[in-house]
Amino acid sequence: MKKGKNLRSVNTDGGVNLQFKLLSAIGIIIIVSGHCYHGGMELAYNWFPPYSYNLALFVFISGYFYKTDYEENVGKYIWKRTKRLLIPAYLWNIFYGGMVAFLGLFGFTIGAKPDLYNLFVMPFVDGEAFQYNLGSWFVYPLFLVCIINVLFRKFLKLIHLDNEFIVLIVYLAIGMIGINTAIENPTAINGIVKLLVRTMFFLPCYEFGRFYKAVLEKKDTLNNVAYFAIIFAVQLILLTFCKDLEYTPSSFTEFNNGFIIPYISSITAIAFWLRVSRLLVPAIGNSKLVRLIADNTYGIMVNQLVGFMCLKFVFYGLSRITSGALFGDFNVASFKLSIWYYYLPNGLQQWAFVYLIFGLFVPILISIILNKICHIAQKHIVKFRNK
Repeated sequence: MKKGKNLRSVNTDGGVNLQFKLLSAIGIIIIVSGHCYHGGMELAYNWFPPYSYNLALFVFISGYFYKTDYEENVGKYIWKRTKRLLIPAYLWNIFYGGMVAFLGLFGFTIGAKPDLYNLFVMPFVDGEAFQYNLGSWFVYPLFLVCIINVLFRKFLKLIHLDNEFIVLIVYLAIGMIGINTAIENPTAINGIVKLLVRTMFFLPCYEFGRFYKAVLEKKDTLNNVAYFAIIFAVQLILLTFCKDLEYTPSSFTEFNNGFIIPYISSITAIAFWLRVSRLLVPAIGNSKLVRLIADNTYGIMVNQLVGFMCLKFVFYGLSRITSGALFGDFNVASFKLSIWYYYLPNGLQQWAFVYLIFGLFVPILISIILNKICHIAQKHIVKFRNK
């Protein structure tokens, strides 16, 4: 088999990039599992700690699918991103504000007061006030990255400097300044500054994806032994000589290794999963399960904590119905107090896998139901207009 051309045909099906569908599915599984004891399983976490790259991987995937055609009509692109990213996030935030108020009637104290600030301003500057949708904080800096990127590229094109190397260098400089700001003055990382540094950090990750698509992908033909040998050698050096590689992108803290290492650890992990997904595609093919997960990453990102809550409600309900014969040690007070309370029967970490399943498929079910409702509503609107 020749390198490059045939690999590409293997990894696509009807114009669908199966490698990146699988990569997206793997990425969202890593993110959700990071919120529930690693999902009770091991996905090379000893080598690639998930919080050293998980969101960088997602932004990389977004950057990969950026098209220069968007620069022909910037206004149309911005509106498209607004409809796809921003408006749904705001609507979910309003919904969860109502949910906080409703559950408060039953003694739940999870989430902040659903006032005007938390409904309309907080999503941009923090994104975690209502807790149930705390994964949606990621949407707002990603939205700004998309807008800044298309405007900057449009500017470079106007001055005839539209070059991927220039974009990469500029974005890396911006990202490193953002991380260094958090390191030098951690108390300043709140409000609009938090949104700013999150966005600055994600800009290079977005360009990594675009740079790979435009420059590196056609050259990505190194044999697997050499490829993985290089990745694991670099990662071993990082693990040996650096402090904990993981940082907290939501609060933008714990960058213990300076402003360069977070990007290096992101690149090694992305490169690892990029090749793994390529190797797995011929065996998995156009899997309906993979497509189901990959096509619903937005909903999973926003609603994963509700999936966890649904499982906790199951435990709670069974403990009440059986008068404590089942799951009698379920802590109701903690359940109502903290979104991060996880009940593990008999303390078994393997139950984290069940949380992972709920965190993935409850949001998918929600998305399917909402899509059907929207489809029915659109049909009725069309009929009404045609009368």
